[in-house]
Amino acid sequence: MPDYVIDIRSVSKAFQSLGAGYSSLKSLIVSFKGKGKKSISSKRSILTNLTLRIPKGNSVGVIGRNGSGKSTLLKLITGIYVPDTGEISVKGRVAALIELGAGFHPDFTGRENLHLGALLLGLTKRDLDRCFDSIVSFAELHEVIDEPVRTYSSGMFMRLGFSLAVHTNPDILLIDEVLAVGDAAFEAKCKDKIAELRAQGCTLLIVSHDLGAVERWCDEVLWLEGGEVKDRGQPRRVIDEYRAFIAGREEEVLASKESSLVTNNLSDTLHEEKKGTLLQDARSERWGSREIEIKEVALLSSTGAVAHVFRSDEQCCLTILYTVNQDQHDVVFGIAVNRSDGLLVIGTNTLIEKVVVPPLGKIGMVSVDIGSWELTDGSYSIDVAVHSSDGYSFDYFRGCYHFAIRTEAARVGIFSPNVRWRFNSVVA
Repeated sequence: MPDYVIDIRSVSKAFQSLGAGYSSLKSLIVSFKGKGKKSISSKRSILTNLTLRIPKGNSVGVIGRNGSGKSTLLKLITGIYVPDTGEISVKGRVAALIELGAGFHPDFTGRENLHLGALLLGLTKRDLDRCFDSIVSFAELHEVIDEPVRTYSSGMFMRLGFSLAVHTNPDILLIDEVLAVGDAAFEAKCKDKIAELRAQGCTLLIVSHDLGAVERWCDEVLWLEGGEVKDRGQPRRVIDEYRAFIAGREEEVLASKESSLVTNNLSDTLHEEKKGTLLQDARSERWGSREIEIKEVALLSSTGAVAHVFRSDEQCCLTILYTVNQDQHDVVFGIAVNRSDGLLVIGTNTLIEKVVVPPLGKIGMVSVDIGSWELTDGSYSIDVAVHSSDGYSFDYFRGCYHFAIRTEAARVGIFSPNVRWRFNSVVA
């Protein structure tokens, strides 16, 4: 039988809420002294019937959206919280990188706080004396170790807490979003130390939104959603499923910004199931004579469905539904893409592209095929316009459609081209 160093069986945890109308304990107490509202207490479930058994030496990552119960799980393992139902068994010394420096007193020196922290972690004075110099050296705090920690920067404070935790010779290391501590050089040193502990047989339980780090460090991944296990297993598979889930939720949020109602059956006439954004009359963001009027904009994925989240290399098509209220012979259609911070990414039109606009019917659609966005990860919006060649605006709508680009590569900037690296060996 495997030696489970963390054995969690059918654990549930809920927290008491103060009820409607009370945002704090103070407001609840004050209400009893006056004629305030009566409390309507209720319980909010955080974890439900969770079972997790981790053999010695394994590395398990826990992922999920904010509020899914990840940090609560770690606090149950460390004994900060007690489960409402179920059992938790933990074998060995636990080091928790949850709130670095928790328990440090601001008026005590770094040296004094190390002795205090070691005591809280179950170390004897002899244990601390044996590794004291290594702790201080790793934290790079030789010059200030005898100064009060209230004089430390936040980075120095966290380095001291991290160094103490990883030098306690733990059997189990719990990590909650603190893989990055201090500057880049110190962060690299922290990751090397964690790799060293893992190689020595330390069991890791990592909670992080850094999916790349979770995949790199972990043998198994647990995905929590709403306090329940949604999936678990091989890291790449579970993380891919989670990314797809998040993209789907983001799609819903972005789509909710657009109107799904289309008047006069114009959308049904031209593309029955492809309903995009009905352009409502927002005077601050729209102007023009309306001799030609843009009625609807949709961004279609490679499958032909209206979408709001795309890969950087994904093909798509922008469709613009219009009506002609007064015949025009000099017509230019234009589009612009802006990043969420207002930076113009691209602006172009049929005049720039030397595209001849044919005579327009009373109702029609313009389609713009986009081979690939080649943009970095971020949120974007689209402006659409129709005007004459001298710039006279028939209809201009700013920010009428919102979409997001999601990439696995953590590139910076705007442009994300298809890059290939090559190396050629040179013989001296």
